[in-house]
Amino acid sequence: MNNRQPTKYSLAEAALEPTRHGALKKVLLKHEDVNSQLMFLNEVYVEPGEDLKSHAHQDMEEIFYFLEGTGTFQFKGDEIQTVAPGDRFIIPAQIEHYLKNTGSTPCASFALVSRKHYQQNKQ
Repeated sequence: MNNRQPTKYSLAEAALEPTRHGALKKVLLKHEDVNSQLMFLNEVYVEPGEDLKSHAHQDMEEIFYFLEGTGTFQFKGDEIQTVAPGDRFIIPAQIEHYLKNTGSTPCASFALVSRKHYQQNKQ
């Protein structure tokens, strides 16, 4: 039997904090909050002319869904794709990725990260 209860958390409650890669984020969900392969859910903000530094996740894939702003996403150092509201990117584990805000307004996205291989507890 599952003893967990539904929980609510508002974006308004989340503090704005720096990412390790040069942008700002609001953490909406951490791995400890769920019993799944989901590691975190953040709202990520990149100001005009700024970037999310190039990085890769060794054992996690990352999913971005863009809410506002425009920019470019660069993968593996060469492939470049444009970014606009409504765009979704799935970035496999170990793929270098770099986001640049090329617009005149902040670029905002949801970023979900999940483990590539995950063993769920069977309780």
